[in-house]
Amino acid sequence: MRHRVGRLQDLPDGHGWLVEIEGQEIALFRRGERVHALDNVCPHRGAALAFGDVRGEVVYCPLHAWPFQLATGACPEFPEASVRTFPVHVGEGGDLELEL
Repeated sequence: MRHRVGRLQDLPDGHGWLVEIEGQEIALFRRGERVHALDNVCPHRGAALAFGDVRGEVVYCPLHAWPFQLATGACPEFPEASVRTFPVHVGEGGDLELEL
């Protein structure tokens, strides 16, 4: 099911944005015209990834700087700690739709 979560132009490039859908926190990250969605909770200590530091195609956890690939949710340093990703669609007029 798709959920409208905002508009592309409202999401600042290179920064996280927190949304909650059906009780689940999801971190959105814009990189140019692409938007990535990750589970917001870092598996290490539960920090909010939406408030992490984005460098290139990686977000670093704000507590202990664990890296997570925006496109895949993979954590190269700790593969068992990868986070779930969700498809994001940019619709007509820049509407963002997140698929759960």
